[in-house]
Amino acid sequence: MLEKNIKTPLYEQIEIELKRLINDDKYKQGALIASESELGREFGASRITIRRAISDLVDQGYLVKKQGKGTFVQANMVERNLLHLGSYSNFMKNSSKHPSVQIVKLQEIASTDKIAELLNIFPGEPVINLKRLVKFNKEVSGLESAYYSSNKFPKLREKITPDISMANLLSTQYGYKEQGSNQLLSYVPATSELAQYMNKVPGEPLFKLRRQVMDKEVIYVTFNYYDASTTNFAITSGNQRKE
Repeated sequence: MLEKNIKTPLYEQIEIELKRLINDDKYKQGALIASESELGREFGASRITIRRAISDLVDQGYLVKKQGKGTFVQANMVERNLLHLGSYSNFMKNSSKHPSVQIVKLQEIASTDKIAELLNIFPGEPVINLKRLVKFNKEVSGLESAYYSSNKFPKLREKITPDISMANLLSTQYGYKEQGSNQLLSYVPATSELAQYMNKVPGEPLFKLRRQVMDKEVIYVTFNYYDASTTNFAITSGNQRKE
């Protein structure tokens, strides 16, 4: 119950109570919370006051707003070190969040001008496109779309299985081992295709990480898409373990 005769503003009291409900698991992670009007009736507060409290909790990372769906309790954040971004397989192996991978597309296509430039091949040369969903605790967290030169990696498509580590496959079967990568991180709206794969509304924000993976030459290129509401990128200094 709100105390209107104390110095603490009403919106802060509501924040404190909502945090308690979240921390006590009355509101589960990923759960839809009550609407502003319902919270207003529950707390005996105006809609403006409720909106201020919710806005602050969104800024603090307790809640997340999803267009057309409502306000939800933030799920566990997936944090990746921006300076040590390795393959999904290695990242998942070192993660404590029970990750899994699902292949959603595996096909050979003609390379576009953009993909050919990144792979240092001629436009139109055949490439293998592997799309995989990455899930944590059964919730979709990201999508990986990787491109491999079919000429450089003959019969690669036949060797790919749902649980395989691509880094290990390329190393053991083809002799290519990642030595570094060129990376570009951007913030993009979800396309219709991405939204469908990641259970999002078209236009919702995603992180897009382009990785051009190198040995002595380009091995492959991948475009990783992460849910911006459940992913953090950290920059840390000092001796850090690579993911």
